[in-house]
Amino acid sequence: MHATEVRPLHKDEQRAAAGVASRALADSPSAGAIYGADPLDGLAGLYGELTPFFALLPAPQMAAFAGHCVIAAAGVAPPGGCIGTFVRDGASELVAAAPAEVGDPTRAHTFWAHWALADPGEEHWHLGPVGVEPGFQGRGIGGALMRAVCGWLDEGSRLAWLETDKERNVRFYAALGFEVAATSAILGVDTWYMRRDPRS
Repeated sequence: MHATEVRPLHKDEQRAAAGVASRALADSPSAGAIYGADPLDGLAGLYGELTPFFALLPAPQMAAFAGHCVIAAAGVAPPGGCIGTFVRDGASELVAAAPAEVGDPTRAHTFWAHWALADPGEEHWHLGPVGVEPGFQGRGIGGALMRAVCGWLDEGSRLAWLETDKERNVRFYAALGFEVAATSAILGVDTWYMRRDPRS
Protein backbone atom coordinates (compact mmCIF):
# COMPACT_ATOMS: atom_id res chain seq x y z
CA MET A 1 0.00 0.00 0.00
CA HIS A 2 1.45 3.35 -1.06
CA ALA A 3 1.89 6.02 1.59
CA THR A 4 1.16 9.59 0.55
CA GLU A 5 4.26 11.78 0.36
CA VAL A 6 4.10 15.58 0.52
CA ARG A 7 7.06 17.50 -0.90
CA PRO A 8 7.98 20.36 -3.25
CA LEU A 9 7.37 19.80 -6.94
CA HIS A 10 10.24 19.15 -9.30
CA LYS A 11 10.21 21.14 -12.53
CA ASP A 12 9.29 18.11 -14.63
CA GLU A 13 6.23 17.51 -12.39
CA GLN A 14 4.67 20.96 -12.86
CA ARG A 15 2.52 19.98 -15.85
CA ALA A 16 1.09 17.02 -13.90
CA ALA A 17 0.31 19.36 -10.99
CA ALA A 18 -1.52 21.71 -13.35
CA GLY A 19 -3.58 18.76 -14.59
CA VAL A 20 -4.56 17.72 -11.07
CA ALA A 21 -5.53 21.29 -10.10
CA SER A 22 -7.52 21.71 -13.33
CA ARG A 23 -9.48 18.49 -12.79
CA ALA A 24 -10.14 19.42 -9.15
CA LEU A 25 -11.46 22.88 -10.05
CA ALA A 26 -13.20 22.14 -13.36
CA ASP A 27 -16.67 22.06 -11.75
CA SER A 28 -16.09 25.00 -9.40
CA PRO A 29 -18.53 27.95 -9.44
CA SER A 30 -15.83 30.26 -10.81
CA ALA A 31 -14.93 27.88 -13.65
CA GLY A 32 -18.62 27.59 -14.51
CA ALA A 33 -19.02 31.37 -14.57
CA ILE A 34 -16.03 31.72 -16.89
CA TYR A 35 -16.17 28.71 -19.21
CA GLY A 36 -19.80 27.58 -18.97
CA ALA A 37 -21.70 24.73 -17.37
CA ASP A 38 -19.81 21.84 -18.99
CA PRO A 39 -16.90 20.80 -16.71
CA LEU A 40 -15.01 19.64 -19.83
CA ASP A 41 -14.88 23.26 -20.97
CA GLY A 42 -13.74 24.24 -17.48
CA LEU A 43 -11.04 21.57 -17.55
CA ALA A 44 -9.68 22.68 -20.92
CA GLY A 45 -9.76 26.36 -19.96
CA LEU A 46 -8.14 25.86 -16.58
CA TYR A 47 -5.42 23.59 -17.94
CA GLY A 48 -4.49 26.22 -20.50
CA GLU A 49 -4.38 28.81 -17.72
CA LEU A 50 -2.64 26.82 -14.98
CA THR A 51 0.07 25.04 -16.96
CA PRO A 52 2.11 28.22 -17.59
CA PHE A 53 1.21 29.48 -14.12
CA PHE A 54 2.86 26.52 -12.38
CA ALA A 55 5.82 26.76 -14.77
CA LEU A 56 6.40 30.43 -13.94
CA LEU A 57 6.05 30.20 -10.17
CA PRO A 58 9.32 29.87 -8.26
CA ALA A 59 9.87 27.11 -5.72
CA PRO A 60 8.45 25.86 -3.49
CA GLN A 61 5.30 24.60 -5.13
CA MET A 62 3.98 21.81 -2.93
CA ALA A 63 2.31 18.57 -3.97
CA ALA A 64 1.14 15.24 -2.59
CA PHE A 65 2.22 12.04 -4.32
CA ALA A 66 1.16 8.40 -4.47
CA GLY A 67 4.39 6.83 -5.60
CA HIS A 68 5.53 9.16 -8.39
CA CYS A 69 1.99 10.26 -9.31
CA VAL A 70 0.85 13.78 -8.37
CA ILE A 71 -2.51 13.53 -6.58
CA ALA A 72 -2.76 17.04 -5.07
CA ALA A 73 -1.10 20.38 -5.71
CA ALA A 74 -0.83 23.80 -4.11
CA GLY A 75 0.50 26.82 -5.95
CA VAL A 76 2.25 29.47 -3.86
CA ALA A 77 3.00 32.86 -5.44
CA PRO A 78 5.62 35.07 -3.75
CA PRO A 79 5.06 38.73 -2.85
CA GLY A 80 4.52 40.66 -6.06
CA GLY A 81 4.07 37.47 -8.08
CA CYS A 82 0.34 36.72 -7.91
CA ILE A 83 -2.13 37.27 -10.74
CA GLY A 84 -3.56 40.32 -8.99
CA THR A 85 -0.22 42.08 -9.26
CA PHE A 86 -0.28 41.92 -13.05
CA VAL A 87 -3.77 43.41 -13.47
CA ARG A 88 -3.79 45.81 -10.51
CA ASP A 89 -3.20 48.96 -12.54
CA GLY A 90 -6.31 48.44 -14.64
CA ALA A 91 -8.34 46.48 -12.11
CA SER A 92 -10.94 49.16 -11.38
CA GLU A 93 -11.63 49.60 -15.10
CA LEU A 94 -11.93 45.84 -15.60
CA VAL A 95 -14.39 45.52 -12.72
CA ALA A 96 -16.51 48.36 -14.12
CA ALA A 97 -16.43 47.11 -17.72
CA ALA A 98 -18.90 44.67 -19.24
CA PRO A 99 -17.41 41.17 -18.87
CA ALA A 100 -16.60 38.98 -21.84
CA GLU A 101 -19.18 36.39 -22.87
CA VAL A 102 -19.31 33.03 -21.08
CA GLY A 103 -16.76 30.74 -22.70
CA ASP A 104 -14.36 33.56 -23.58
CA PRO A 105 -11.13 32.89 -21.62
CA THR A 106 -10.66 36.63 -21.04
CA ARG A 107 -13.74 36.50 -18.80
CA ALA A 108 -11.28 35.26 -16.16
CA HIS A 109 -9.76 38.74 -16.13
CA THR A 110 -12.86 40.02 -14.31
CA PHE A 111 -12.13 37.58 -11.48
CA TRP A 112 -8.45 38.55 -11.43
CA ALA A 113 -9.36 42.23 -11.24
CA HIS A 114 -11.65 41.68 -8.24
CA TRP A 115 -8.91 39.61 -6.57
CA ALA A 116 -6.34 42.33 -7.24
CA LEU A 117 -8.49 45.00 -5.60
CA ALA A 118 -9.00 42.78 -2.53
CA ASP A 119 -5.31 41.93 -2.08
CA PRO A 120 -3.88 43.04 1.28
CA GLY A 121 -1.47 45.96 1.20
CA GLU A 122 1.07 44.04 3.27
CA GLU A 123 3.67 41.74 1.77
CA HIS A 124 1.99 38.35 1.41
CA TRP A 125 2.27 34.91 -0.18
CA HIS A 126 -0.71 34.09 -2.36
CA LEU A 127 -2.01 30.51 -2.27
CA GLY A 128 -3.76 28.89 -5.20
CA PRO A 129 -4.65 26.95 -7.08
CA VAL A 130 -5.10 24.22 -4.48
CA GLY A 131 -6.73 20.96 -5.51
CA VAL A 132 -6.90 17.22 -4.87
CA GLU A 133 -7.44 14.73 -7.68
CA PRO A 134 -11.17 13.93 -7.96
CA GLY A 135 -11.75 10.42 -6.67
CA PHE A 136 -9.16 10.84 -3.93
CA GLN A 137 -10.81 13.73 -2.09
CA GLY A 138 -12.01 13.20 1.46
CA ARG A 139 -9.01 11.07 2.46
CA GLY A 140 -7.08 13.80 4.30
CA ILE A 141 -4.69 14.38 1.40
CA GLY A 142 -5.57 18.06 1.02
CA GLY A 143 -5.20 18.58 4.76
CA ALA A 144 -1.76 16.97 4.79
CA LEU A 145 -0.69 19.08 1.83
CA MET A 146 -1.91 22.32 3.35
CA ARG A 147 -0.36 21.57 6.75
CA ALA A 148 2.98 21.25 4.97
CA VAL A 149 2.40 24.56 3.18
CA CYS A 150 1.41 26.27 6.43
CA GLY A 151 4.47 24.87 8.19
CA TRP A 152 6.67 26.38 5.49
CA LEU A 153 4.84 29.70 5.80
CA ASP A 154 5.33 29.72 9.57
CA GLU A 155 9.04 28.94 9.29
CA GLY A 156 9.55 32.15 7.36
CA SER A 157 6.96 34.26 9.25
CA ARG A 158 5.01 34.63 6.00
CA LEU A 159 1.51 36.10 5.73
CA ALA A 160 -0.75 33.98 3.48
CA TRP A 161 -3.75 35.03 1.41
CA LEU A 162 -6.21 33.11 -0.77
CA GLU A 163 -9.60 33.21 -2.45
CA THR A 164 -12.19 30.44 -2.48
CA ASP A 165 -15.64 30.10 -4.03
CA LYS A 166 -17.02 27.25 -1.92
CA GLU A 167 -18.32 27.59 1.63
CA ARG A 168 -17.03 24.13 2.58
CA ASN A 169 -13.54 25.31 1.65
CA VAL A 170 -13.93 28.20 4.09
CA ARG A 171 -14.36 25.68 6.90
CA PHE A 172 -11.39 23.65 5.61
CA TYR A 173 -9.07 26.65 5.56
CA ALA A 174 -10.40 27.99 8.87
CA ALA A 175 -9.25 24.78 10.55
CA LEU A 176 -5.74 25.60 9.30
CA GLY A 177 -5.75 29.07 10.84
CA PHE A 178 -7.15 31.15 7.98
CA GLU A 179 -9.71 33.84 8.72
CA VAL A 180 -12.25 35.44 6.39
CA ALA A 181 -11.04 38.97 5.66
CA ALA A 182 -13.71 39.98 3.12
CA THR A 183 -16.36 38.61 0.79
CA SER A 184 -17.67 39.64 -2.60
CA ALA A 185 -19.77 38.38 -5.50
CA ILE A 186 -17.96 38.11 -8.85
CA LEU A 187 -20.17 37.46 -11.88
CA GLY A 188 -22.68 35.93 -9.49
CA VAL A 189 -20.13 33.76 -7.69
CA ASP A 190 -19.77 34.16 -3.92
CA THR A 191 -16.09 34.63 -3.09
CA TRP A 192 -14.36 34.53 0.28
CA TYR A 193 -10.96 36.19 0.81
CA MET A 194 -8.98 34.58 3.62
CA ARG A 195 -5.72 35.45 5.36
CA ARG A 196 -3.47 33.56 7.70
CA ASP A 197 -0.98 35.36 9.89
CA PRO A 198 2.18 33.34 10.62
CA ARG A 199 2.34 31.40 13.85
CA SER A 200 5.42 31.42 16.04
